[in-house]
Amino acid sequence: MTDPLETLTDGVVRLRPLDVGDAEAQVAGEDEEMVRWLSGGRRPVERQRAFLASAARAWADRERLVDLGIARVDDGTLVGLVGIQSGTTYLTPGQVNLTYGLYPPWRGKGLATRGVRLAIVLARTLWRPNQLVIRVDPANTASAAVPRRLGFGYSHHTTG
Repeated sequence: MTDPLETLTDGVVRLRPLDVGDAEAQVAGEDEEMVRWLSGGRRPVERQRAFLASAARAWADRERLVDLGIARVDDGTLVGLVGIQSGTTYLTPGQVNLTYGLYPPWRGKGLATRGVRLAIVLARTLWRPNQLVIRVDPANTASAAVPRRLGFGYSHHTTG
């Protein structure tokens, strides 16, 4: 089977599998904003390598929760991550949740929107969801702008 990521690009960014070689970029890019809104805590290089190895296996096995890199097409620079999640306790059957985070130098350039748009194509191709969701705290104004730009509606739900 051909890897669907081989041709998934918009000409500016592409999604690619993560691997342990991305650990240093991930450690360098994990600033306070990313920790606060996405990862929940800083991970030293060894924990990053374990996370990235797990992400690579998840993609290879087409698991229900995959994390992929958002990379620039022109030079391959890893600028952030995008996640595609289904089958978790906070989603209903048929829902797919999209997550994303960019490293500090790449924020504010529309790259998260581009990466999430590609993740939508990938999710629809591989998992055929009946609903795509993006769970984001409205106080995270930069991240909350991504679903708005992509035409997502807003619905306030709390988990408990």
